[in-house]
Amino acid sequence: MSVIDVFGLIGILLVIGFLADFLFKKTNFPDIIILLALGFLIGPVLKWVDPAQIAPFSQLIASLALVVIIFSAGVEFEFSRVLSSAPRTLILVLFGVAFSIAAIAAPAYYLFNWNMLDSILLGTIVGGTSSAIVMPLISRARVSEQVSALLRLESVLNSPFIIVIALVLLQSIIAGEAGTELSTVGVGILTQFLLGLSVGVIGGLFWLWILTLLQKEEYNDILTLAVVFLLYFAVEKINGSGVIFALVFGLILGNGVGVSRLLKLKRTAEATEIMKKFTAQIYFFIKTFFFIYLGLIITFGNAMLVVLGILVSVVLLLVRFIAVLLSSIGNSTLLSNKGILTTMLARGESAAVLVQIVVAASIAHSAIYPDLIMTIIITTVIISALGIIIYGRKTDKEKVISEPA
Repeated sequence: MSVIDVFGLIGILLVIGFLADFLFKKTNFPDIIILLALGFLIGPVLKWVDPAQIAPFSQLIASLALVVIIFSAGVEFEFSRVLSSAPRTLILVLFGVAFSIAAIAAPAYYLFNWNMLDSILLGTIVGGTSSAIVMPLISRARVSEQVSALLRLESVLNSPFIIVIALVLLQSIIAGEAGTELSTVGVGILTQFLLGLSVGVIGGLFWLWILTLLQKEEYNDILTLAVVFLLYFAVEKINGSGVIFALVFGLILGNGVGVSRLLKLKRTAEATEIMKKFTAQIYFFIKTFFFIYLGLIITFGNAMLVVLGILVSVVLLLVRFIAVLLSSIGNSTLLSNKGILTTMLARGESAAVLVQIVVAASIAHSAIYPDLIMTIIITTVIISALGIIIYGRKTDKEKVISEPA
């Protein structure tokens, strides 16, 4: 493929990515399924693109997608709209992630004889919901503000939570510490979390102040993205969680006025609409090519892995139903919306990124991850899309009236 052909292909892919996003907004048909199908078409089917030529850059692509996705989610997140749902959301996140990990790790450990850390890693990768799928879907559902806020906050909190756990587990496995006690892994997770949180808070507050000095500068949004990459690099170098940093940094910038008012700071700024739009466009660009790339490397050569992925998705749906019931106790609004709360289990960008990192690490059983996890992503996304059609169109009083969390 010549250089000119590459430019033409990029243009076509971006147009299709735009149309997929447009279709998602109008019909609730998830765009990542279109992007995955497109990658599968131009790769394994038509063989226009050779995945082997892109494979050396897989970890770079995955890491770049990770940073942009998490930072973008933080910038777009509004504390004022979801703060009242935080207690219930934390319960749903903890139960949802814990039950999902246990439901997947137990069979891997007891039935397939994987070791404990490998089993927990597999469960962790598919343990959290996707903000890139859930938030656009729920924004077009006719549900109460309380239900919407709960699902939005859950999807934002899930990604960094499972990514930190998964990366620490992967580091332990790579280091040959398969016999490491879970308490040691827990300390590693806590350390990474605290380092990422500290740099995110300090860096975010400092950059808010800098933005007050740069408000009239035309390219301060580009400079902000550069600072995100630099600080992410620094946090990772000191063995902190760059994911937690990116999320917290984005949250502070996106809620700058509220954060400054809370801390009684005199001068403040926050992410402008221009910066949010710029970040959203970068996110669109990265997401489009990342999921097309994933489609390129999908083979679905093992039918058993596809069947297993569908079965795992059903198990995840069942354990999520239990988590939803437990987190909704005493709240009639949430209980009356348990259908949509349960079906919003779509896995997406976090699981996809982690798969690439696991494959690049070449740990035991890593060969089964792409087809298995991609099947789970596609199946759970379809379940969520169907959930909006079935449960998100109702306008009965139970769904309109909201009550305190």
